[in-house]
Amino acid sequence: MLKEFQNVKVSYEADALVEIKDKTYKIHDCIEGEDILVETEGKYPTLSKVLKPSVHRIKDGCPYQKECGGCQFMHMEYSYEVEQKKKFLKDLFQGIKNIPEIEVISTYEPTHYRNKSQMTYKLSKTKKVVCGFYEEYSHRLITVEDCMLQSKASNKVIQELNKILSKHKIKPYDEITKTGVLRHVLVRYGFQTKELMLVLVTNGEMFPGRSNVVKDLLKLNLNITTIVQNYNARDTSIVLGDKNKVLYGPGFIYELVGDYKFKISPNSFFQVNSLGMKKLYSLAINSARIKDTDIVVDAYCGVGTISIFASKYAKEVIGVELNKQAVQDANTNARVNKIQNVSFICDDATNYITNAAKNRAKLDCLIMDPPREGSTPQFINAISYLKPRTVIYISCNPLTLKRDLSLFKDYYQIKSIVGYDNFPRTKHIEVITLLELRK
Repeated sequence: MLKEFQNVKVSYEADALVEIKDKTYKIHDCIEGEDILVETEGKYPTLSKVLKPSVHRIKDGCPYQKECGGCQFMHMEYSYEVEQKKKFLKDLFQGIKNIPEIEVISTYEPTHYRNKSQMTYKLSKTKKVVCGFYEEYSHRLITVEDCMLQSKASNKVIQELNKILSKHKIKPYDEITKTGVLRHVLVRYGFQTKELMLVLVTNGEMFPGRSNVVKDLLKLNLNITTIVQNYNARDTSIVLGDKNKVLYGPGFIYELVGDYKFKISPNSFFQVNSLGMKKLYSLAINSARIKDTDIVVDAYCGVGTISIFASKYAKEVIGVELNKQAVQDANTNARVNKIQNVSFICDDATNYITNAAKNRAKLDCLIMDPPREGSTPQFINAISYLKPRTVIYISCNPLTLKRDLSLFKDYYQIKSIVGYDNFPRTKHIEVITLLELRK
């Protein structure tokens, strides 16, 4: 059954909120003020047709958007998307007193910017190996081989790999029967170096036909730098296991960001937007106003990208990261870039900062870039004892950022909040907050 809704109100995530039989539902892929036709039958109501499209709606968006759910803004002009992100941040932080006007800075390229591609596999009805992404709120796999966010080089490798997997009858892993070989494929691409890493995630060490797959891939001259098999036999939604076997090449790639070169391993964290990373880090470090006498701590440092950028301005930089592989790569990155004033410590960030506070360590500037769940009250409490002059909080989740900022308020003043659109065409955004110690 179809039902028309006029002049719809739309949430930040581009969902029209409509009422059907006294229940409110979210209808994806809408724009404020549109007239829409909704299919009310089925498990959830869905958008059937846009009767009066917004002037901001585009026709060349992603063909998979309706089913995939990975992108929220593919149906609108990019400039309008940036406006929505600015409005979202302004509304989110409006309760905080005396903060300057929030701005959102656009990215360089809103499509094909992701240096990391992560695909899940299944057999099609015709017994061909296909890949894609899970439908929103389900484990139904939507077949996608040409994602508009992933690099074009990655998409090409995935397309050719799927043909080879079908040719050699490599069976994808089945979550229900717990049988099959291939669970996921991960591709990491260096936009500046053109180096490409292919990671085949398998259900344990056994991989019949492995050598034939590698041989056929290398024949195609796809500029693959290295091929790695990752073992993951656990019953988990986590993509990568802990063990890797290098099948071809060195087992890692390099990427250039600004003047620096970074090593990337299969399990290491690296910002997904290589093209925007230099701008993001430059915005953060410039706002910190680091002095050549400063001791800087880079918490949640990953492979040391921010630490190395900051080293140019500081007396000493200490990077703290829990992931052992990332710390190994960070030390390699410091050596490759001939950086002498950076050291990396493998530790939980909260544990490290808490101990630093107990020991009354000297700290002039803190840079923190925690995961989506944000930091911890213990971490922020320790900062109140260390009293660095400035804190730069880089967040990929504005909701947990707002929560954490409330814990800083007694000792620190918010001087600026700047959004940087490091994840265009999705609801996600990086936010850089500058906090200064109250006098």
